[in-house]
Amino acid sequence: MKRRAARGRHTDCVLPIFLPMPLPTSMPLPSDPLRAVTHPDPAPYYRSLAAQRPFYRDEALGLWVAAGAAEVLAVLSHPACRVRPPAQAVPPALAGSPAGALFGGLIRMNDGEWHAPLKGVLRKRMACLALAGMGARVLALARDLPFDAARPGAAVNHWMFTLPVLAVADALGLAVAGKPGVAGQVAAFARAMSPLATALEIAGASEAATWLQAWMRTSLSSASPLDELVRDALAAGVAQEIIVTNAIGLLIQACEATAGLVGNMLLCLGRDTRRERELPALDCVAARVLREDPPVQNTRRFLAAGARLCGADLRAGDAVLVVLAAASLEQRVAAMPAHWTFGRGHHACPGDALASAVAQGVVAALLARGADPAALARAFRYRPSVNVRIPHFL
Repeated sequence: MKRRAARGRHTDCVLPIFLPMPLPTSMPLPSDPLRAVTHPDPAPYYRSLAAQRPFYRDEALGLWVAAGAAEVLAVLSHPACRVRPPAQAVPPALAGSPAGALFGGLIRMNDGEWHAPLKGVLRKRMACLALAGMGARVLALARDLPFDAARPGAAVNHWMFTLPVLAVADALGLAVAGKPGVAGQVAAFARAMSPLATALEIAGASEAATWLQAWMRTSLSSASPLDELVRDALAAGVAQEIIVTNAIGLLIQACEATAGLVGNMLLCLGRDTRRERELPALDCVAARVLREDPPVQNTRRFLAAGARLCGADLRAGDAVLVVLAAASLEQRVAAMPAHWTFGRGHHACPGDALASAVAQGVVAALLARGADPAALARAFRYRPSVNVRIPHFL
């Protein structure tokens, strides 16, 4: 196979860039949006949902569901729609633990004015990051990671959850060279944020939270390119501990979502059925995956007060499942974003460009080490999840 990794931003990508591997036509559609997350081919279901049921009540799930692009935007923009239930700032399983304390300080898990100053500082910092050399930086970090050619699936799984975290930490100015254990601690905490987390994973999250906070305090107290972020945040009235917590939060956001983007890009490449074997530009692959097979398939919003929303009357305490993947595939509304996986509104992820650049760098590094997307696409399953689509290669 001729391999051509992306060496910069390509503005002339025309999608589709290849013909996908056909899936069985007799495969039943998912029974609901949560099961769609790990379905082999949820796209037809999502398109149908967005076109025919853009906003509805799913009594079996006990949720309102927003699937159309306009409806998703309306929910994400509505002031009554919050990221956490009003009476439950922290998931009950984490409450009262070090993991719960870390979770409760994450600005992306909070609403209200207190998070606005730090959000502005973080957006400014993320906008200033130099992404042009990200591929080379990822390759440099990858040199310290082993790749077992005899067990390529396991090696790719490990890289997916390790290299993106290290790359984001490096981009932020944190010293991670020779410290792959940082990514393991981040992954341990991220696993406990899932409603499917086991008791063992929840216990591990508290140990990880304690470790990460001690490491971050040390990192921020030494000379670091993050000094400017800390200085600006303190000047905006943000407490030092909140800065520590949300610096960790940036790494947590880089963990599962970027792993999913890397894995789905590899599947995208592995399902290429073209006769010519030249690798498509990786920024084109990332763009297609973010629209058609995104890592973050849905998110939730909780009504802090009764509201008229998308033609329906919702009560305080109601929950809305916001199906980002369906909105990305929706065709009814013009002038909508190309993809939704990073969200919109007050809680839009500020690191969308960074995540895409890092994922492209990780895929390029895996290809350079000999990872074979076609072989990977023949043996995988999706990790159990109700919102994140991450392949697990066998």
